[in-house]
Amino acid sequence: MSRNLHLAFIGFGEAAMAFVQGWGASRPLHIAAYDIKTDDADSAVREAKWGDYEHWQVAGGDTPGAALRGAKLVFSVVTADQAEIAAQSAAAEIEPGTIFLDCNSCAPETKRRSAAMIDAAGGCYVDVAVMAPVRPALHRAPLLVGGPHGAAALAVLGQLGMNATLAAGAVGAASSIKMIRSVMIKGLEALVAECVLAGRRAGVDAAVLDSLEATFPGFDWKERAGYMLERMTTHGVRRAAEMREAALCVEALGLSGDMARATVEWQQRIGDLRLQAPAGDYRARADAVLAALAAPAAVAADYHDIPGTYVFDAEQSRLGYHLNMFCMSLNHEANRQAFRADEAAYLERYPMTDAQKAAVLDRQWNEMLRLGGNIYYTAKLAATDGLTFQDLAGLMTGVGREEYRRMMLDGGRPIDGNRSKSEWQRG
Repeated sequence: MSRNLHLAFIGFGEAAMAFVQGWGASRPLHIAAYDIKTDDADSAVREAKWGDYEHWQVAGGDTPGAALRGAKLVFSVVTADQAEIAAQSAAAEIEPGTIFLDCNSCAPETKRRSAAMIDAAGGCYVDVAVMAPVRPALHRAPLLVGGPHGAAALAVLGQLGMNATLAAGAVGAASSIKMIRSVMIKGLEALVAECVLAGRRAGVDAAVLDSLEATFPGFDWKERAGYMLERMTTHGVRRAAEMREAALCVEALGLSGDMARATVEWQQRIGDLRLQAPAGDYRARADAVLAALAAPAAVAADYHDIPGTYVFDAEQSRLGYHLNMFCMSLNHEANRQAFRADEAAYLERYPMTDAQKAAVLDRQWNEMLRLGGNIYYTAKLAATDGLTFQDLAGLMTGVGREEYRRMMLDGGRPIDGNRSKSEWQRG
């Protein structure tokens, strides 16, 4: 193994830790990492991630740039919905000739956009598909690598003792294999979850699974049902993000992607429960999921009672993902020029809803937020139009820039009537 290789991770979760663990004492001498959790608003989340860096003896960075400084090999191992953002961040910092391994579960088109950013910055983008769980295989988990820099990446991964195979074709070929395979693998998890949960509620789960075992002998349905429920409980949110990309992959091939999108629903629903999968067989895990699904809704919806506000929570993030990716693309001058040249044509690069596209074209700033836009992202569009943040705030509040400025200097709007929509009902 090459001990002198300087490498970095963007994202330091299960996959990154598994690779480091697998390399063991013969790992490269310099490993750096950056993870978005070090920016989390929750101090416990931030401290836990810094604890991960310390435990695995990697140099944690406050920013992607700090982690990438001096790196000749970069592993991007983030959630699918953050992959393009990670590539964009890396493109601003990556050193010429650095190999960038995009190990994220994304649609081919998403990977091609990331490749364009990395290659334009002088890096060497590589499409990587992780074809099996990283545990227990660790750094020996099977990888498919592709694209014009695939052969170079294969040589470096070989030095790290990793189990990589070259996939023929351009960027997107390896991810196509992974995405289309995920339709079956993650879809089977969702089908098993619905089947087992319904069986438990009807009191016929054992008979159903025994019948399946008789039809498909050797699959060990009860054991696998427990494993699949644990995977969805632990990684459902991440799997849902991956399946959104899988649906885009299928749709780009002229098919409906309906099964992939149905899988998103179950993966997201179970992942959002944030359960710790209990010990025991499938029955204990199914009962824990059923109990959580039956529990009263959390008070998270209370903030929707704030007038004039769209809180950017997980649901809004999912709703506005492609809208926000469009806005972030405007960080680059070449993209701004292309957008100005033909706004409607440029928007076709992103699979936004018709309502989102209309909000962008008509500059309906508040509507963009309602449709999942993040104010810090939509501000990129405002800046492209030559607007300052005060200009934007004035437009969104229905006053001019100077009136908005005076209002804020005077302490903002009065609190009465602006705390809760329920106040309006009381006059």
